Amino acid sequence: MKTQEKMELLKEYIKANVAPILVDFIQKDFLEDAVVIDSKCRKEELNEIYEGEKTLAPKWYQKLINENKKILVINNIDSISIEEQNKFIELIKYRKVSTFELPQDIRIIIIAKEVNAEKINKEIYSLTACIGG
Repeated sequence: MKTQEKMELLKEYIKANVAPILVDFIQKDFLEDAVVIDSKCRKEELNEIYEGEKTLAPKWYQKLINENKKILVINNIDSISIEEQNKFIELIKYRKVSTFELPQDIRIIIIAKEVNAEKINKEIYSLTACIGG
């Protein structure tokens, strides 16, 4: 598939918002209106934050909501081990972290260097619409 065809398909998938999208032909800064989570982040950065008795959403979630962003990017998913990719399953599968749910209009884009079923966690791969390869 040519890059132009992939771009058109990506636009259609973003518009439809049916599933998270796994791609290998764009860079994280290509997407405007996005909040980027690097795949090498610590697992704690994906979870809620406790300040005394107060429970707060993770910083990336606060930015997504407070700045009215519409796209959440998980960058370079295939640069970490398949086991470490498990830390993103709750976010991808249930569209939430702990008690903080993503608004329905948020699109999840997962960027890999190469869309390759052998380098992506099987469950994550099964939950995405893949454009690449």
